[in-house]
Amino acid sequence: MKSFFSNQINKGYAVIFGFVALTVIFSCYLMYYGAVFYGVNEKGDALKESMVKKEIRAATVEGSIVDASGDIITYSEEPGVSARCMYNSYSQLIGFNSAMYGRYGLRGRYEEVLFTGDKNHQGSTVRLTTLNRIQNAAYDEIRGTEGCVVILENATGRIIALATSYPGIEMDVNDLSSNWNEMNSSEHDGFLIQNWRKALAPGSTMKPVTATLVFDEGLSDEVYEDTGSEKIGGYTFHNAGKGVNGSIRLNKAIVKSCNTYFAHMTNEIGLFNLKERAEAFCIGRQLELDFCTVSSGHHLSDSTTEEVAAAGFGQGQLLLTPINIALIGEAIANGGELKQPYLIDSIYNADGVSYTGETQVLSQACSREAAEYVSSAMLDAAESYGIDRKLGIHAKTGTAQVNGMHRASFLSFNDKYTVCLVENNTRKSGKNLAGSAVRLFKLLDSVNEVKHE
Repeated sequence: MKSFFSNQINKGYAVIFGFVALTVIFSCYLMYYGAVFYGVNEKGDALKESMVKKEIRAATVEGSIVDASGDIITYSEEPGVSARCMYNSYSQLIGFNSAMYGRYGLRGRYEEVLFTGDKNHQGSTVRLTTLNRIQNAAYDEIRGTEGCVVILENATGRIIALATSYPGIEMDVNDLSSNWNEMNSSEHDGFLIQNWRKALAPGSTMKPVTATLVFDEGLSDEVYEDTGSEKIGGYTFHNAGKGVNGSIRLNKAIVKSCNTYFAHMTNEIGLFNLKERAEAFCIGRQLELDFCTVSSGHHLSDSTTEEVAAAGFGQGQLLLTPINIALIGEAIANGGELKQPYLIDSIYNADGVSYTGETQVLSQACSREAAEYVSSAMLDAAESYGIDRKLGIHAKTGTAQVNGMHRASFLSFNDKYTVCLVENNTRKSGKNLAGSAVRLFKLLDSVNEVKHE
């Protein structure tokens, strides 16, 4: 009998021990995978943070995004309800923040501030530097093309408009399900990429950069005999349409967009000098902007003699985004001073202002004298494109050959703004975009000066 009771007691101890062991194991599991304590498990921490964010989001009205004058771009009136975007012209820029589709654009990048509630449980407002009227007009100029418009305020680097489009598809962030499959098709190499981030050959919009170098090297008055071809290394360069310009100097070479002149001068000046000047214009540098990262490349160190010469007039291995092209115009308009573009004017809520954007000078890209010389030549070039000189628009076209199609660019500026239009995969030339640029300049002139709070 004693042995029987002893066995029962032992079994009881075994059950209790097993229960305690299971409790300890389960508790450890909860602590490790449930992230009861931070720093124990990364996945658990991420899960807990995600749950906390969902709770905050459910209780917070998403902050608005407004333009420089305070006009609404996105708004929400209820906690946990995604903000609506008022204009499709902003869809690629504003993007979305969705449990189903993920995060993209400004609403992904600035998720934290848009859902950081103030004393009224209202997320912060993000004020942009753009103007809705200009943004919408810019988008209308490129709608239905693989296009992009960048408009900068020369004195500050503020982005007045930043629009992108694709043929046959229009992103509506208020109804992503309507064309999500088309936006993610293989035709676009995955999800639609904002065209201002696409780095491709810039064509002749690179010539103003090379022209500042020619001037600073003291070669602007050197006469070049253009016979229509220039042999460098094992390659013979030609002008567009195999034109012949005869005896020309730098000013005429800019106006006539003479490929052979710039190939010759680039070969004379050399790789090191062109590389240094390109980098002064932020070409080949990664730009960390307040809304995205922009990467361009000159690849001059790995280029052949022929490719270096080609880079001097915008071909070869040179790769620029529309933002990089716009910065060329901005720098020349500013006497060589290149200012960083910025999009966020301020971030604020009922508790106060948490961020204010400001002007930053990135480099003195060239001498003031070189900038003034090239600016004058670009005024002559704009007139040659049929633009009334009285409008004060300075311009340079670019038509690069990319995979059998064109990348057409129109770089232009006046005393206040730089307007850059780019269209990829087109049969157009850069000159075909001149009318759009003129219309945008006229609209800019009609808009009252932006008032800053």
